[in-house]
Amino acid sequence: MRLERRIRRVFGLKPGPRPALEHQPPGGDGSLAHLGYATLQQVDFFLDVPALERWRAHRNLAFPSQCCICLQGAERYLPAYGYTGVFGMRGKAPLLEHIPHCDRHGRQEEAQLIVMLDSWSEAVCRVVLIGLSSAFLLETAKLNQVGDVPPPWRAFAGYEPHSSGWRQGNGEYWMGHVWQPFWAGLTPTERAYYLDRWAAPIEWRAWSH
Repeated sequence: MRLERRIRRVFGLKPGPRPALEHQPPGGDGSLAHLGYATLQQVDFFLDVPALERWRAHRNLAFPSQCCICLQGAERYLPAYGYTGVFGMRGKAPLLEHIPHCDRHGRQEEAQLIVMLDSWSEAVCRVVLIGLSSAFLLETAKLNQVGDVPPPWRAFAGYEPHSSGWRQGNGEYWMGHVWQPFWAGLTPTERAYYLDRWAAPIEWRAWSH
């Protein structure tokens, strides 16, 4: 289902005027004003290992205990759906469960949050959330990025340390936006423990030093 249709279904919004001078590349964090939705915010992130396991087992992520719209205390919990077929007419299935809403904003069947999940491999899942509260979206991203990041030899199992895949496409994006910031934040002791914990192959141990 096209994004415009999903926005209309979930939020009841139609696109308005687009800023003439402001430009934001699609897929980045921030306002969707460049698409004509001045009230909508977007955040992209990759699931850490605990979050990935939680999503696979329960179709759930770690959320703040606040309404995803107004940040009041959560009282209702709703699913976000994925739709299949042309215009989403074939059917729907829950993508993500237990999304928090207050009583006032939770009186419908579906969460007021657009969720897009893209599994790049068994160990790499990119999440895109579109909603009305940037604070809620940013806190959700933070809560799901506090554990281990899968190592390169698991994330992209077919790539060797000096593979060209790290210089283009998904491999380049993941290496630059996920792995390198995570690795740079570890102390030498934490790096050694990480390599042992994930049974790093010899070639990756040599690359990491």
